[in-house]
Amino acid sequence: MSEAAERPPSLGPPAAALVTAEKEATRPRGRLFRKYMLLPLALVSAVLFANSAVNFWFSWQQERVAAGRIIQEKADAAARRIQAFIDGIEQQIGWTTIAQWARGPLDERRFDFERLLHQVPAIASVQQLDANGRDQLEVSRLSMDVVGSGKDFSTSPAFIEARAHRVWYGPVHFRKQSEPYMTVAVAGAGPDAGVTVAEVNLKLIWDVVSGLKIGERGDAFVVDDKGRLIAHPDISLVLRETDLSHLPQVAATLAGGPHPAVVADNIAGNRVLTAHAPIERLGWFVFVELPMREALAPLYAAAARDAALVLLGLLLASVAASLLARRMVVPIRAIAEGAARLSRGELDRRLDVNTGDELQTLADEFNHMADALEKSYGELEHKVEARTAELHERTAELGRSVEELKLLSDVGQAVSSTLDLRAVLSTVLSRSVGITGADAGAVFLYRQAERAFQLVEAVGWDAALLRLVSDLKVPEGESAMGEATERRMPIQHADLATRSSYPLRDATLAAGFRAVLIVPLVGLERVLGALILTRRATGEFPVETVRLMQTLASQSVLAIQNARMFRELAEKSAELELASQHKSQFLTNMSHELRTPLNAILGYAELLIHGIYGELSDRTKGALERIQSSGRHLLALINDILDLARIEAGQLRLSLEDYSFGELVRSAVTATEPLATAKGLKLATALPDDLPTAHGDARRVSQVLLNLLGNAIKFTDEGEVEIRAGAKDGHFLLTVRDTGPGIAEADQERIFGEFQQIDNSSTRKKGGTGLGLAISKRIVEMQGGTISVESQLGQGSIFRVTLPVRVEKPLELTA
Repeated sequence: MSEAAERPPSLGPPAAALVTAEKEATRPRGRLFRKYMLLPLALVSAVLFANSAVNFWFSWQQERVAAGRIIQEKADAAARRIQAFIDGIEQQIGWTTIAQWARGPLDERRFDFERLLHQVPAIASVQQLDANGRDQLEVSRLSMDVVGSGKDFSTSPAFIEARAHRVWYGPVHFRKQSEPYMTVAVAGAGPDAGVTVAEVNLKLIWDVVSGLKIGERGDAFVVDDKGRLIAHPDISLVLRETDLSHLPQVAATLAGGPHPAVVADNIAGNRVLTAHAPIERLGWFVFVELPMREALAPLYAAAARDAALVLLGLLLASVAASLLARRMVVPIRAIAEGAARLSRGELDRRLDVNTGDELQTLADEFNHMADALEKSYGELEHKVEARTAELHERTAELGRSVEELKLLSDVGQAVSSTLDLRAVLSTVLSRSVGITGADAGAVFLYRQAERAFQLVEAVGWDAALLRLVSDLKVPEGESAMGEATERRMPIQHADLATRSSYPLRDATLAAGFRAVLIVPLVGLERVLGALILTRRATGEFPVETVRLMQTLASQSVLAIQNARMFRELAEKSAELELASQHKSQFLTNMSHELRTPLNAILGYAELLIHGIYGELSDRTKGALERIQSSGRHLLALINDILDLARIEAGQLRLSLEDYSFGELVRSAVTATEPLATAKGLKLATALPDDLPTAHGDARRVSQVLLNLLGNAIKFTDEGEVEIRAGAKDGHFLLTVRDTGPGIAEADQERIFGEFQQIDNSSTRKKGGTGLGLAISKRIVEMQGGTISVESQLGQGSIFRVTLPVRVEKPLELTA
């Protein structure tokens, strides 16, 4: 078989070249040999370096601990030697405190003191005090001897502390700012024993410190309880009274820090391993230092050996990785070349790999794959053709679904955007006829009173058929439409010629239509009509068409219901508007009829009270005054109702004129001030003198002010009512504040409604119809202003009114 015959028909030379180019473009750039060599080398290197690092860490810790233990022993030994040095001085001084010696001749004692100075070079002077602290004898290397001065030292710390504790070591002091000295006082036994006081030169401790052998470059030094240097191999540091308390290790020790050896910087700034030991009786500390490089010298030598071993391991790993990579890369390259030939369509080529491992297994599987590909390529063309045909079929089906969705979207948009029933039904019919392949369509609505169907819209019918069917009423029980609506499911007839004769069937056949699909239009509670599709060819409509028409029928039902609801709503609105006009007219007429007799009653009551018809008793006058008060209240209520009726009827007219807003506010305050005084309330006014001249209806604005002030005084039982006025940006700003019970947030919008009051006992006790704020709101808004309230329960209320300074034209309000 030739190479061309083996290659599948759909994979010609151009395609093979394209596949080869793609393979070349995606081929990794790195060499496989280099990867397989570097990976083992990297792993070995990581292991060796990690092992060396861990080993170095643990060795460093061990060496540090071992070196610390050694220098700690050195520090302890130095502390013991210094303590022994001081103990020897104490013993030398101690024999001078024996009672028999103290009672001996003065010359003999003086000779013994001189011999003590000769035997102990560290003692600079020695002094004998009797039991009362009086100076008996003093011998010194630095000054003249003093004999029997009798000077009183009973208050000196040396005498007091020695008598109390037998031995006292004084603090270190530097004589003439150079050499360190310490006072040692030893008391004799018994109450009559004296005290021997000696000055000890601590410079000689240098011999003890210098004699310590601490490695090659290690040092030791001694500090007192304040960190001052007492002894050091460099004697000049001691003579300069060097303070080492700033060193961290010294500071930590003086503060009671840890005892083990630590790593720190010495006085020269070099890194050292240091340890200390206390000299308990003196409060001193001996420090021993060893340079870190010297302390860890064995560790550095071991690290050098480990580095050499790591380099050797890396060299061996490189060789091994190179051999392993070469053994793996050769068969892998052979497999890669075989894959490249397969990608070019050379299915007859096979791989020959004999490594005896997984690579040979991979090559064998590769050969099996080539056999399978060679076999399957022959079947691939047939599968591609079958799948292509199936794809075309599904594409066509998807196109129909898209058209159906678009149809449903258009119909839904028509239903939601217009209440014109004919326009919606026309859209449904025209789009349905186009997408279902029908030749014509019609919609019949059901007349409940006549129990018959009547045509309302048709598409695809000629003029003759329209004239014949337009006036035709199809009885419910004699038509297929009645059967479909009764069963609430679509009905179709593949050939109308097989149906029995009836007028609509005969007219449809005469027009050339043979097949029909009837879809009922049925609501939840009533039959609305039917949607009909007709076709000139015989045969049933597809199931998908029937399902689509059912969905369109549901949308048509919604359009019909919307149209009917809109028509009913329009009729109800007209009835309500007429009733509202009658109500407003009735309120206007009744208000006038009630005011006429009420004014007469008030007038006659006024005449009777003033004695026009003769003198009346006090009881009669009281009754007349109550009648007059109730009549005035009733008249105010009638006036409010009349104003509201005028507003609702659109008959309230504003009389626009120039007026003084400030004078208007002052008049309202004057009118309501007696009410506030009667309740014991303070009525405060804040009114600037430079308010501009207003243009508007002064009488109506005064009505608003009186209502707000009256309400504030009526609902406030204690405290004050304040009215403020001002002008800004072409508007008057008016606030009325009270200290009354306040208004809940839920009621703050409701109080501006008609006949609305806060429903609580306090409000009901105050009386009123609840029209004052509603009328005030209408009056303010007619002049282009606003009115609002801010309040919290228990914290009073603030009513705010804004009015244009100049009102040129009243605004028309809607109910």
